[in-house]
Amino acid sequence: MGGAVPLRARLTAIFGALVLAPDTMLLRLSAFESSSEWLGSWGIVFYRAWGRLVFIPLMYVLANGGRSAAYLDAVRALGAKRLWRGAALYMVQNVAFIVAANMTYIASVLSIVATGPLCSALFSRLLLEEKVPTHTWLASLACVGWVLLIFADALESGGETRHVVGTSVALLVPVGTGAYWTFCKANPDADMVPALSTSGLLGQTLALAVVFTADARSGDGGGYGRVAPLVPVTDDGGVAVTALVCQCVLVAAAFMFLTIGAKDVPSAEVSLYLLMELPIATLLVWWATGETPPWQVFVGAAGLLCTMGVESWIGITESRRESAAEMEVAEVEAA
Repeated sequence: MGGAVPLRARLTAIFGALVLAPDTMLLRLSAFESSSEWLGSWGIVFYRAWGRLVFIPLMYVLANGGRSAAYLDAVRALGAKRLWRGAALYMVQNVAFIVAANMTYIASVLSIVATGPLCSALFSRLLLEEKVPTHTWLASLACVGWVLLIFADALESGGETRHVVGTSVALLVPVGTGAYWTFCKANPDADMVPALSTSGLLGQTLALAVVFTADARSGDGGGYGRVAPLVPVTDDGGVAVTALVCQCVLVAAAFMFLTIGAKDVPSAEVSLYLLMELPIATLLVWWATGETPPWQVFVGAAGLLCTMGVESWIGITESRRESAAEMEVAEVEAA
């Protein structure tokens, strides 16, 4: 990307990252009639999928001056194959994130999610044959070590299977994110916003399939039977319902702003903005629920945060240097 990055684009991407920060706190406050953490995760998947399906097209229309045909035009321009492939890739990372965050420490999940740009670089190397800088390979090796430290905590957490499962599922998030962004990069002319919305249709279908094929006894929903994982609790003063509604709106808005900003802001810089979620979200979850991860998670999170921060900053510096060189060449040719 040559030329200066518009300030408006940067502010839009930063705002999207900040809007996303309370997401995991709201996820923690969402409770269902089912006592199963596994099935409760799919209840959240179901409602957030509805949020993408409903709110993203609405926001897209508003962002295009209220023109109702704007979204349908974007769908037609994207085409059926790219629409469904993009939706499926986004759904994988979205579902994995929700399930993982519901079963283990938020700090563990967000730390692993922060390695998404490295997976994007690796997929770009394998599928698009793009050159991966040496500093990215070094950052990848360092991140493997920090993730192993977080995994060590999961294996030592009093034999709790949920932490092992949650941390394992979290590994799918950066992989799915990397695959999704590589797909977007392979189709630079495509507006992928309709794919984000369509992923909601896939997500809710998968959630219903899991809930209704699960053992009804595992729901333990006090008479609600199989639908217990889809029924928010009502004896908490409306906290669960409010958290669900806020999730649907905020996440849809956040990814709309990030998608718009990412059109003009280098991917390394967007990744740097997203790192803000790790400390902010961890503090919000601690404030709202008192969740305090073990020291291994804190050390691993700090290591990943520093590693990805340095990696993103180097990427930004190189991008600016390349842009400056391209401008100099253009000026010489024009002289």
